[in-house]
Order: sequence, then structure tokens, then C-alpha cells
Amino acid sequence: MRLTEISMGPVLDSLTVLCLFVEVALLLYLEKLSWKTIYTPLSFVMLPYTAVLVVTLLVAGSKFGFVEFYYPSIILWIVGIALFAIPSLTLGYVANKSGIQTVRPLENNEMPPIVLWIGLFCCVAFLYHLRQMSGSSAEDFGSDSFGEEFSGGGIWGQLRQLTIPILIMSVYYADRTHWWLWLIVVLLVIVSLINQVKGWTIIPCLAGLAMRIYTGRLRVTLKLMAYVIIGAFAVFFISYGLSILFVQKRGVSSEFMEFLFGHFFHYLTSGTLGLSMDMERGFPDAGGDFEMIIAQVVNLFRHFTGDGEMVNPLNPLYFNTGITLTNVRTLFGTLYINSNAIQFVLYILFLSTLMYMLKLAMARFSNIYVYTIYFFNCILLFMSWFDLYFASLIVFEMPVITLLLWLCEWMLAPRHKSIELSL
Repeated sequence: MRLTEISMGPVLDSLTVLCLFVEVALLLYLEKLSWKTIYTPLSFVMLPYTAVLVVTLLVAGSKFGFVEFYYPSIILWIVGIALFAIPSLTLGYVANKSGIQTVRPLENNEMPPIVLWIGLFCCVAFLYHLRQMSGSSAEDFGSDSFGEEFSGGGIWGQLRQLTIPILIMSVYYADRTHWWLWLIVVLLVIVSLINQVKGWTIIPCLAGLAMRIYTGRLRVTLKLMAYVIIGAFAVFFISYGLSILFVQKRGVSSEFMEFLFGHFFHYLTSGTLGLSMDMERGFPDAGGDFEMIIAQVVNLFRHFTGDGEMVNPLNPLYFNTGITLTNVRTLFGTLYINSNAIQFVLYILFLSTLMYMLKLAMARFSNIYVYTIYFFNCILLFMSWFDLYFASLIVFEMPVITLLLWLCEWMLAPRHKSIELSL
């Protein structure tokens, strides 16, 4: 029986949710046994989805205006999580039996000087670029068009990609002693906000926070969770506020705040509701091309060979969640509609294996650069409740940029042994 043919009542709906909760709790326990920590790739996949699912169930079909939720869509995640757990439990067992170290403290105690100076250069360069554009661009500040012109491509687009690992490290190292790093964080966040891409503003900041939590520099508390939610909402407020104030020439009103809250919860539930609506309609977009899942590989090959058109990894089919349109289907949903059964299973096993090999590499090298690559990819898994992010070229670019920063530090290290950063 296909997933689209499943018919469920209230009791089975509740049992499906309960089954997911039991699976998540059991696998979380096994992750702790296998890896001596719960901050593993599997946890980054299943815990955020579970939390977002709870929010989705609370707002779906309610007075908030969202459509009803289709519970069989959870089954796809129950299967996907189980598949993702296989490499984790296998590699964890092998590592423990072989005495391979799976957890090791981060050795870098200070922001690498080369990363700091490159970060400062990027901040100054973007401020100069913004000043030049403000007097020459025909586009309105705060619009998508202005953001695309500002750093959507070309040299400025590549420079913005360079800031991603720098922002992650700055968030990690910033504290009362290294207070100037908060200035870099703020400036780089502003650059991302001007570009009007909310996901790539949130992801590096979350990666830096995850590193702080993993290394013990920060504890998970209700206060911290509240700050993260407020910060995410602030990104929405600023992003839409730029458009309201500078493009539409209107002030912030009660209607705007209602619009903002609606779109915030729409963004939060767009993946789960998108998958729900897609499955309820029988997956009209199923049978998609697997090239969409590996778009960055295909596009790189075609770029160098000049053969064929570039692949757009975005789903062209939109559904209205009751608030506005969505074309995202969560990680497992997007994979399901663009693959057959064998591709679905093999991709999940490959992705999970790759992530856990990266986790072992993090314990082996234990430096800020490998940590940065690992937690960046973990946050891409964290965003699985939204969509599959691993078809983006940044998945290749970010590790390469980070490794080049590592190479630069290694080449310049002898010249900086006696230099101490102080301010």
C-alpha cells in the first residue's frame, strides 16, 4: 500500500504521533550510549522536526487560518529517521569496540588571527559597497532586487559566502573578553539581512550557538531558547520591516504585526504543512527528477562541460497553507517526491554516514575549522523540518572556504606565534 492510500482516524492519528515520540526518545537514548552526547546528526534531524510538528498540530485547522494537518505524512518521517539511525548505530558500535575517540575538546581557545582580519576586511568592504550602492542603485533599499544586486552574485556574492564560516566562528568566540567580535557578528548579520535571505542569516548563527553548547561555553536553558526564538522573530521583523519602511513607504502598524506573526508561523510550519498537503493530494509532484536532489553536483558538471541547462532544486509546485504559498516539503518529503524507493534509502544512508564520518573527523582533528564545517552541516540537518538544503552549492563551497582559511592559518602560523590579540 502506498503512503497516499493510507486512511486514518483520530485514534490512528494519535498513535502515529505517539509512535514518532517513542521512536525519537528511544533513538535519543541510543545516541547518548553510542556517542556519549546527544548533539549528534540524528538529534539535529529529529528533535527540531518533532518540536515543529507539535507547533504545526497546535495551529493547523485552527482560528489562525491554517489548513488541516494530514497525519499520515508523519509516517514518512518515522521511516526516514529509522533509516538515518542505521549508520549512526553501526558506526557508533564500531567506534566504541575499536576504542576510537568520539568526543574530544576543542583545542582552539582564541579566534584565529587570519580569520579575524579577513572578517574585519569583509565588514569594511561591504560597508563601502553599501555606501556606493546607496547613491547609484536604481533599486529600493530593502527590496529583494536591491539585495540581489548587493550580494546576490559575482564577487560580492562570493565574498558573502566567505563570511559564513567567519560568522560561525565569531558567534562561537564572542564573549565579554572578546566583545569586539559581537561587532563583526552584527555587521555580518546586517549583510545577510540586506540580501533578504532569512535562512542563510539564521543558519550560521545557529551553528555558532550549537558549537558553544557542545563545548560547554553555553548551557541550554529556557532563557536561551526564548532568546533564540526572539532572535529568529527579529530576523523576520527586520527583513519585512525593511520592505515596509523603505519600499512600501509605510510605518509599522497593528496590521503589519499581524501579518508578521502570521508569516512567522507560516515559515515555521511551511515544510510540515507542505508535505501534509502534498501527501493528502496524492503527491502530484511525485516522480520528480533525482537531479534536483544532487543539483549542485549536476550544475558543477554542466558548468565545466558546458553541456545541458542548470538544475533548479526548488519545487515548482506551490500549495496555500491558509496564510500564503509554500513549495517546501521537509527533507524527507522533498527526497521522496524526487526519488524512487532505492534512491530514497541510499541517499539517507549516504548522508547519515557522511555526517557521522565528519563527526569522527571532528574528534580526530579537534580544531575550530573542522568544528565549523561539522556544525554548519548539522544546522542544515536542523533545518530538515523546512526542506532539503543539501542540494545547494554552499554545501560544497563552505567546507572549501573553511579549509582554505585553515590552510592560510597554517601557512602564516610561524609569523604569528608571538602575537597576542588584545584590545
